Amino acid sequence: MKFRIVLLICIGVMSAFLFGCSNNASQNVNNDVSENENQSENQNDSGETQTISILAHSNYDVGLSSVIEAFEDANPDIEVNLELAPFNELMESIEIRLSAQSTDIDLLFVDAPLVANYTLKGYLEPLDSYLSIDPNDVWVESAVNTVTYNNELMAAPLNNSSMVLFYNKELFDKKGIPYPEQDDRMTWEELVEIALELNDREDGVHGFTFDRLDRAYQLLPLADSLGASMLSEDGLTSKGYTNSPVAVEAFTFYYNLFNEWNISPRISEEESIDYFTSGRVAMFLGLSHSLPRLIDSNIDFGITLHPYFEGGEIATPTGSWSIGISKYSEQKEASAKFLNFLTVGDGADIMFKDGGILPVHLELIDHIKNDPFYDEFPHIATRIAAQESEETASPRPLTPGYLEWDSNMNRALQDIKNGTDPQDALDAIVDVIDRLLERYEGY
Repeated sequence: MKFRIVLLICIGVMSAFLFGCSNNASQNVNNDVSENENQSENQNDSGETQTISILAHSNYDVGLSSVIEAFEDANPDIEVNLELAPFNELMESIEIRLSAQSTDIDLLFVDAPLVANYTLKGYLEPLDSYLSIDPNDVWVESAVNTVTYNNELMAAPLNNSSMVLFYNKELFDKKGIPYPEQDDRMTWEELVEIALELNDREDGVHGFTFDRLDRAYQLLPLADSLGASMLSEDGLTSKGYTNSPVAVEAFTFYYNLFNEWNISPRISEEESIDYFTSGRVAMFLGLSHSLPRLIDSNIDFGITLHPYFEGGEIATPTGSWSIGISKYSEQKEASAKFLNFLTVGDGADIMFKDGGILPVHLELIDHIKNDPFYDEFPHIATRIAAQESEETASPRPLTPGYLEWDSNMNRALQDIKNGTDPQDALDAIVDVIDRLLERYEGY
């Protein structure tokens, strides 16, 4: 194996590099695309080995290592250098290096809501001419929409995410409450009624918690279910949208969970899954990829669908990582060859099997729907998540100022959780956000 892995940890502009390598490969998703990838048009005419560099999230090291090994076996003229960083350091490294037009990154992980931002900054190379497929024939619609800006595909979806409602059977049994049906979607109103019954202050048990409990990523479906638009159509105005009456209604419900009904504990995101696995929370609306951790905890749990508001739309969280080609890469053809392999070729299958990701590839989603393995508990959670990602997914707002909007929205959600009136919390951020969004006007 000739590729290198580098773990990057940035503190300001300081970095340190750790080296290592990892393991094996898997099999096929799209034979037609694979055959196209193996054509010689992208090979180095000089016969020398080309090196391409990928800047990626450190959580994906296992899956990417297997993909790179398989890619290098099939393409001995291309060497892949994998540079890994945790989320915050990854974001910082992208900004520092691409704003300086550095040529040492060829491919980069792109958090899906930042596609518009990176496009306007000139960080990404449009992909339409590099892909041999129609994106809508290969990936779920919500993922394609997220990585498209001004009718150009600016990144390729790598994976997806969704939420499943897990519940503690022992706590339901203790209160004599029937288990939720696996395929019967509760309303939020029904969930609150059940959670109030499950609350047990004497035993320190709360009825319900979110996984990402003060993050817009998880909580926006509250507003989406009621029909709220959190930003204007052009993505440049939050006043009258982020603090609209419908948005306030949605996040008043969120406020009540913690402050009126007291069915949700005021804890940090890092504590939420531990509260569920230790029996201190009876229902946990968590990421589907939490499943291995729940299995390892030995908790006796059940699974059902993400709730929605009575009379409202069914809306579930979605979005994860995509991969783009740097505008400043000097190895665009070789980089495109790897990107095709990773996202629409054999690599998509390898990432699913070795990396444990929720796929965006329609063939893999069909596989999850039809394979009997996913009929059985607890693997049904993966099938539910795959179906939700295709049918009920509600993407985050499309705006070049997503980072500015998201950071302020998350702060408002923390304040609401801790007792600030929702109208006051949302009113407090919209002028700040709109001033920050002014920098993107005219693009």
